[in-house]
Amino acid sequence: MAFARIEKDPSGEGYQALLLEGSSFIITSDVFRSLFLSLGQELSEEECQRLRTVQLERNCRSQALVYLARREHTALELTQKLQAKGFDRSVITPVLEKLAEEDLLSEYRYALLTIEHRQRKNPEGRALLSQRLAAKGVNRQDAQRALEELFSEGLAAEYAQRAYQLALAKGGREKARLLMSKKGFSSYEIRLALEQE
Repeated sequence: MAFARIEKDPSGEGYQALLLEGSSFIITSDVFRSLFLSLGQELSEEECQRLRTVQLERNCRSQALVYLARREHTALELTQKLQAKGFDRSVITPVLEKLAEEDLLSEYRYALLTIEHRQRKNPEGRALLSQRLAAKGVNRQDAQRALEELFSEGLAAEYAQRAYQLALAKGGREKARLLMSKKGFSSYEIRLALEQE
């Protein structure tokens, strides 16, 4: 006995699975074609559930790509945003894994861009940046790799010097030292900045 039947969506955009019991759901044209469905096709409960899962994953992926088109995200950020849109974690997880495999979701790229942005705007030390990346859900390996790349000894000294000049403008030498410490610079980096004064 049929559990559902595929019909044209009344709006004319796509299709729908009409359930004999329960709520019907929309099937996009790309899912309709990729699964070789046909109008009037009857579905068992199992087939209907599989179709619903495929459609939900497609919808979830589309929404994730909208977010990723705006800026890089971590898996944690995307999970939170997609859950707020009503997607279940069981749908989100495989979608994000696939996006990572395709290199459309990259926590390493996110970490690089975050560090570069923060260092241009208001330089911070490696320790504070590491904490910020962890709070955003960047995995330790990608965070460390990005920090290694952007914190060569020369760049670290440059960040420290720029932070010191900004801090010095807010107060005296001691206040600048304290501000740099709060910004995550090591005592060695602070000393380097003071020596270049």
